[in-house]
Amino acid sequence: MIRVLIVEDDVRIAEINRRLVEKVPEYSVVGIATDEVQAKEQLHILDPDLVLLDIFFPDMNGLELLRFMKQNYPYVDVIMITAAKDLKSIREAIQSGVFDFIIKPVIYDRMLETLEKYKHFHHEMEQLSSQMTAVSQQQVDALLRGRSEKMKEPYYPKGIDKLTLDKIMEHLQYAGQGISADKLGRMVGISRSTARRYLEYLVTQGSLRADVVYGTVGRPERVYHVM
Repeated sequence: MIRVLIVEDDVRIAEINRRLVEKVPEYSVVGIATDEVQAKEQLHILDPDLVLLDIFFPDMNGLELLRFMKQNYPYVDVIMITAAKDLKSIREAIQSGVFDFIIKPVIYDRMLETLEKYKHFHHEMEQLSSQMTAVSQQQVDALLRGRSEKMKEPYYPKGIDKLTLDKIMEHLQYAGQGISADKLGRMVGISRSTARRYLEYLVTQGSLRADVVYGTVGRPERVYHVM
């Protein structure tokens, strides 16, 4: 079994991640830590193979814990699961050797794929370690290919269709000073609520920003601008 420690300050999200992980055969969540003290204590006691690590904590920065782990538990692998989208954090995590970097909200299929890849990587490393011989270039290549293989298609959350999203993105190129969900819906031929769902999704992805415009009558309206 691959022993997993989840380090996440939001207990609800930690429980969701635990359920996701334990749906995958050969994985077992051995602990959940919600702060720095618990994380360091459980690293020492539980001896996990893999840590699922957030960045934002009230009492610490997850990247600091990552550095601590690389110094004190170099054989423990890490998958970052975080809302952090800034390039500095992503670069530091990658340079520190994380196996993967997943941005919240977690898409189950995306999580499943990285867990399957890690399982293959973990078993290959275990097998090579048991051989007690020098590793060949072909074996190194196989390990690296397993880690860096690109996704065939990006994953989208429920309610987001690739063809509709592509059509919306085409219209957004000509949005000029911004566009409302109502206007986009009429242009694309979808309902206002569906248009807003896609627009809000693009906001979470950093492709759009939303402003609130107050008209002379009626409710304030959200207007979306291409970043």
